[in-house]
Amino acid sequence: MKFKQFIGQVHLWLGLVVGIPFFLVALSGAIYTWEPEMAHLIYRQSVEPQNQPFVSASALKATLDHEHPDLDLRTVLFRDETKAAQVLLYGRSTYFHAFLNPYTGDLIHLQDMRQGILHYLKILHRNLLLGDIGREIVHWVTLLFLIMMITGIVLWWPTRKSQRKQKLTIKWTASPKRLNYDLHNVLGFYMTWIAIFSVITGLFWGFEVVQDTLKVVTQENKSVYDTLQSDTLYVGESGVKWTLIDSLATVFQHQYPAKFVRVSNPHQKAEPIRVVLIESDRLVYNTNHYYFDRYTGEQLRGNFEYGLYSEASTFRTLNGLVYDAHFGTIWGLPGRLLVFFSSLVAASLPITGFLVWLHRRKKYEKSQST
Repeated sequence: MKFKQFIGQVHLWLGLVVGIPFFLVALSGAIYTWEPEMAHLIYRQSVEPQNQPFVSASALKATLDHEHPDLDLRTVLFRDETKAAQVLLYGRSTYFHAFLNPYTGDLIHLQDMRQGILHYLKILHRNLLLGDIGREIVHWVTLLFLIMMITGIVLWWPTRKSQRKQKLTIKWTASPKRLNYDLHNVLGFYMTWIAIFSVITGLFWGFEVVQDTLKVVTQENKSVYDTLQSDTLYVGESGVKWTLIDSLATVFQHQYPAKFVRVSNPHQKAEPIRVVLIESDRLVYNTNHYYFDRYTGEQLRGNFEYGLYSEASTFRTLNGLVYDAHFGTIWGLPGRLLVFFSSLVAASLPITGFLVWLHRRKKYEKSQST
């Protein structure tokens, strides 16, 4: 058996094995690329801008304590003047996002984040709705698809220069069989150079050995971080917590008007207040974390695992970039469009590939019968 024939057999049988699960993973991933926009509509996050400051975090808490007293508030996220404030709540054996008008404090929408179309779309992408077993299936399907992309490039690669133009263009006027072959062959080639980023970053989350190896390479495994802790000598002054939270939220909103500001509600006795500055494009790698003593308001300084992105370790920076590259947000809207279309093409490959195989099988069976 020649080398390309062997590669063709590997490509074929892997495709038959992973075709259906990969179709579901790729299609759900393509749709989930637009999760921010879909969530904005479904969760009714738009508000009418008003010429007045946002209400305090404690005012939002008062609304939620009144309407949903059994839910425990964890964080408050203030965004721009056209978006609802977003509050993270725990309770009822799940967690919620509450969306409130930042000018009035009125509750707009309460969403159980383990229910709804976006939740099921996300877990379809992560585990095919099959729990831990499904998660393992997705991880191995992703790895096998990486091998398929490599074997696909080998099969695509022209042996003669005269074949290059044919392998780079789709002949739209060809017969249905030939058109299907071009859609698989040509689109698969272009898709590979984009989708490979999504696949490799998916493997980073899927296999601990990948993360552990990167930790060794970047020496993250030798890093020692300072402990985040409020001074419990001032525990008797716990009544100032929400005063400090409100003050910190206001100060950061004024200092960084172009950024989103998230403040936490510490629950443990020594837990500090965390303030997170998030870029409006929601990039993960350049997020800044600040910490303040929950009793005195004094800023805590040190070598923290999550701190200023300019001071982050190589591993932490790469960890954030993995997320941003996986969804294409690292390149803004053009990047998201590329990931979206490459994922759609990837989802189509099991279908077009199966049709190519089916046609060849019928052709072979016909030749054998004559």
